[in-house]
Amino acid sequence: EQRLDALTYNALKNVMGTLAQKDIINYEDGAARNNIYAGIAANVSAIAQNYGIHVVDVKIKRFDLPEANEQAVYARMISERNQIAEKYAADGQFEASIIRNDVDKQVNILVSNARAEAAKLEAEGEQEYMRLLAEAYDSAEKKDFYEFTLSLDALKNSLLGGEKTIILGKDSALARALLNP
Repeated sequence: EQRLDALTYNALKNVMGTLAQKDIINYEDGAARNNIYAGIAANVSAIAQNYGIHVVDVKIKRFDLPEANEQAVYARMISERNQIAEKYAADGQFEASIIRNDVDKQVNILVSNARAEAAKLEAEGEQEYMRLLAEAYDSAEKKDFYEFTLSLDALKNSLLGGEKTIILGKDSALARALLNP
């Protein structure tokens, strides 16, 4: 029995050594799996004939890595998964930076356009204001009244906030308005 176990183990190693990993770990293809079993059985049977034993079939219950290799394989698998995760994270950060840059660009364009439109509207408003002023004060009488109104506004603003003394020259428009009603 020990000799047959050793023969089977060696035949198994010989057949498995000729196969690719994808062929060994193929759960869907039953024919491929049966070919592997038949190859192992043929190898074992050929050698066991010397002992008067005929091997009909060999089935594999489980594949195990040697303990020396098992931890290295697990470490490599973990390392590969970590590399894949880091790649996904880096790709995500790259895509996020592209999106952020695009949004920042669009915001800057919108703000610039809004500021330009605001400046244009402000300039148009100032232009209309000046046109209305020119239209309102196009005669000498209207001009004098406008200057008088500005003088009153200046007087009002200077008198705000308590007792104040104002010194005016005799020839100022404000003094004339206050002294000669």
